[in-house]
Amino acid sequence: MNHMKHILLACSLFFCTLAVSNPVDTGHARASLITNLENSEQESFYIGLRLEMQEGWHTYWENPGDSGSPFDAKWTVNKGVIVENVQWPTPVTIPYPPLMTFGYEGDVVFPFKVFRSLDSELESISLEFDFLICADICIPESASLTLDLSSATPSPLVNEAVKNLPTDFIRTTSQSDQENLRVSFSFSEPIESAYFFPKQEDLFVYMPAQKLAQLSEETYELTLPLLNSEVSSFSGILSINGEGFQVEEDLQSASGMSLWQAILFALIGGLILNLMPCVFPVISLKVLSFVSMGGDDHVKIRNHALSFVGGVMSTFISIATALIIIRSTGSMIGWGYQLQSPVVVGILTLIMLGIGLVLLTNINFAAGLTTLGSGMQSRNDYSGSFFTGVLAVVVASPCTAPFMGAAIGYALLQPSFATLPIFLALGFGFAGPYLILALKPEWISALPKPGAWMDTLKQFFAFPMIATALWLMWVFMVQTSGDALILLLVLSLILGAAVWMIAIFKGRWKWIGMILTAIAAFQIFNNLPESSNTMNQDKSAERWSLAIESELQEQNQAYLINFTAAWCITCQTNEKTAFARVGVKEYLAEQNITYVKADWTNRNEEIAIGLARYERTGIPLYIFWKPGMNASKILPAVLTEDLLIKSMQ
Repeated sequence: MNHMKHILLACSLFFCTLAVSNPVDTGHARASLITNLENSEQESFYIGLRLEMQEGWHTYWENPGDSGSPFDAKWTVNKGVIVENVQWPTPVTIPYPPLMTFGYEGDVVFPFKVFRSLDSELESISLEFDFLICADICIPESASLTLDLSSATPSPLVNEAVKNLPTDFIRTTSQSDQENLRVSFSFSEPIESAYFFPKQEDLFVYMPAQKLAQLSEETYELTLPLLNSEVSSFSGILSINGEGFQVEEDLQSASGMSLWQAILFALIGGLILNLMPCVFPVISLKVLSFVSMGGDDHVKIRNHALSFVGGVMSTFISIATALIIIRSTGSMIGWGYQLQSPVVVGILTLIMLGIGLVLLTNINFAAGLTTLGSGMQSRNDYSGSFFTGVLAVVVASPCTAPFMGAAIGYALLQPSFATLPIFLALGFGFAGPYLILALKPEWISALPKPGAWMDTLKQFFAFPMIATALWLMWVFMVQTSGDALILLLVLSLILGAAVWMIAIFKGRWKWIGMILTAIAAFQIFNNLPESSNTMNQDKSAERWSLAIESELQEQNQAYLINFTAAWCITCQTNEKTAFARVGVKEYLAEQNITYVKADWTNRNEEIAIGLARYERTGIPLYIFWKPGMNASKILPAVLTEDLLIKSMQ
């Protein structure tokens, strides 16, 4: 009986171990499956293929270099379970002069991301694994692995492997000649070693050493010997001090636009930006104030126009400076990035609501932002015009006008000396009409004469302001939660009471309302839940990922990608006028075009990287590809149903 107990215990331990790690000795390595799955409710998790190689033996990266081949993995899963392609760890160089190979040695974990529907069963998952392992000779080996997900124990090795994946993106600028490609990048820490592992084959000569030069305190240049002198784009992993960073660069696209072209595009885009719907509420205030100046002297009109231009230009310069500083840290950002913060959206909501309430009253603030709603009454105060210019640029950020996307994308991928002139051109384009008015103040006489009708018009303009506030509330709810929206509505009520107190009461104590508003705002915005929610995923659309384009192209599957966000007014307009139309949906179905959506409502580094592939840093961006096309096509930023269908034909 005791012997039987020992046998049963041993069997139990064996099968438990098998369910967790199922190790298989392949000959010169030990292969097993491990996971970070913690509970049965997870919709996504990772499975790690662990390969423990004998000393002196190695296997290969996705681009093996001068010899070798990557492994082949074939999964067997239950219905409702999807296993993505392997996420390659940062490789190392394995030289065999005169050859250079890229791969892995020792103990390595290859992560695979797994998605499952909640109604799918968590049972076993199997892998047929074929790989080439080499020392002085190369031997093909294989393993059949099975992992019981229902009883598997989470392994910290998986999380560690995922953490160390080269997912961060590093910006590079490159120049090529007939022999070498010089890749420049910034890095804040001293560099002891750097090596670029290209994903594409037949672009570079692998064996000659890649030369690293330090151009300045934080700027470095890596020289890569070229095999193909006509390289137009490249991608791969840049290993710096053993840490991997993703690199994506399109040389052909970068050279396709000059600095002067980008400046011209920015100038035109800034001018068109005045016509975008997001700018109308604030611009209407400025137009109203100019109408009220019909009887004023030309000097006063010129000064107000120049003050507005000063506010616009100062804000564009500030945005450009902030983008340059943030970019130097390696972060991926773009036009309208500030609206990815619920705090900024909440503050803008209160500002627009406050202006709307002020326009419905006869409040006359003396100076500062509060003069925005009462510029007619205090026409000698130029700060109102200045801060109207500031606010106009801030509320313009949800919109991207034609020509703007290409110009800003180019600006943020260039050195700092090129970025600032492009943003200055964008500012001059936006402020152009008011700069002309400053030069020709007598043109103001062509506007209707001021009169009692001004009060009615002023009150009318309050409603676009309030409408903008309501839209921003919706964006705020999408970014946070319904509970957070209730708090913002309570704060709006407090703001309304404060405006009423200022309008009704006199004396210093009337400012108690504004003080209470500020305190309430601080408490609410300081305790907001983390931004995690995004727009409801369109059931007709696939969820975007960095790998989805290459996967669809490999399958010869046509696709349409929609880079969008809740705070992007142009995006939402295009949703209604194009993407939501029955004709567009029928065309996508008839032509078997996969519709993919990338939601950038909240900050998402992966989407920022995806935009950078097309030299864009803002949205909307629409990408189309079908079999037979050499490269993906960028569609117009402003769409209708007919234009969208025509662009895909």
